[in-house]
Amino acid sequence: MVKGINQKGKGKQKRLQKLLNSICLQFENFRTESSSADLLLNKIYTLDSCQNISSESSKNQPIHEKMVRNAIVQAKDQKVAEIIKNLEACITDLTWREDKFEFYPQGSNLGARYCESNLHTQIIGPKGSLIQTKDLMVGLFTLGSWTLYRDHHHEAPELYLNLSEKSAWRFNFGEWQNHCAGSLIWNPGMQTHATICYEKPFLAVFAWLESVNSVCEVVASDDHLLIEEQLYTLSMAKVFQ
Repeated sequence: MVKGINQKGKGKQKRLQKLLNSICLQFENFRTESSSADLLLNKIYTLDSCQNISSESSKNQPIHEKMVRNAIVQAKDQKVAEIIKNLEACITDLTWREDKFEFYPQGSNLGARYCESNLHTQIIGPKGSLIQTKDLMVGLFTLGSWTLYRDHHHEAPELYLNLSEKSAWRFNFGEWQNHCAGSLIWNPGMQTHATICYEKPFLAVFAWLESVNSVCEVVASDDHLLIEEQLYTLSMAKVFQ
């Protein structure tokens, strides 16, 4: 059980606590090798959900629920099975939002595919469905298949725990590297990073360890349009197979 988290909740709160517990247990596997995972867990364990519990009701559109369920059903790796099971049990307890320039300045060029296929939800954070706090953000993030999440950076140091089977990442415009389900991605504050989703949707736990109200900035690159064209071509090839 997660230290510092109320275990006596009922209904929605209990389901969300089980989801958070399973996320924390997965991060526990990285404690000895990742100081960032250790820091995140210490921050979560010192929260008092009895004082900070959210009273907001979830508000979701049917299309959002459909997108999340599509990502969940394709996240089949046994390393993250407990998180997926608990997430599926509380999809409607969470509020799923599209990033309509909530995290980016108005007019930022994020690419059409990103804008039409991104969703996030906060378990802990200023809009947390379980715990509301201004000092930490923990939630889930999904992108549709064949999507480039363009290079960007932000002040907030960030952790990703991959739940989907395969995604590609690059950092500071280095080489693209594939990462599997159960892997941990660490982005120090202001490190430029980008993600590619392939045939299956991308699904991950994300955490901002501080500066949770900071703004993201897209970092332009000459290859963004080329990558997006290649992903579109691949998606069309799959459709007509």
